[in-house]
Amino acid sequence: MTNTRRALCLLPLCAVATPVPAAGSVNLDNLCQHWVRSGEEETRASKDQIYRPAGHAGLPPSRFRMAYKFKRNGDCDWLSLSPDDDHHFKPGRWRLNSDGQLQITANGVTETYRIVECSRQLLRLTPISPASKK
Repeated sequence: MTNTRRALCLLPLCAVATPVPAAGSVNLDNLCQHWVRSGEEETRASKDQIYRPAGHAGLPPSRFRMAYKFKRNGDCDWLSLSPDDDHHFKPGRWRLNSDGQLQITANGVTETYRIVECSRQLLRLTPISPASKK
């Protein structure tokens, strides 16, 4: 997919040409990978959540890091926080809506984010709504 083409993935159709937020087009090759949250890079002044590819060298050890694995078919896995430290991935779904917002649905709850930046090495998301039951 070229940088000049703006793409949006609406389930079940992928690569529908439509504008996305000011951050530019969302390259699905960049988005569809295993991301882990890098809270150390986040600031109190910003609501943005920072994610780095799994195995990123700059991430110090942590008891828990939120993680997503986005797949091109709209499936995703998300890391479930367990009180007994037995964290494991659970299945969910993701899509980009007509406004270019990323929606992640898991366990009947949908979270919506604005994609501020999406490259091979950085995913920056801004939560734009509280989680809602579907």
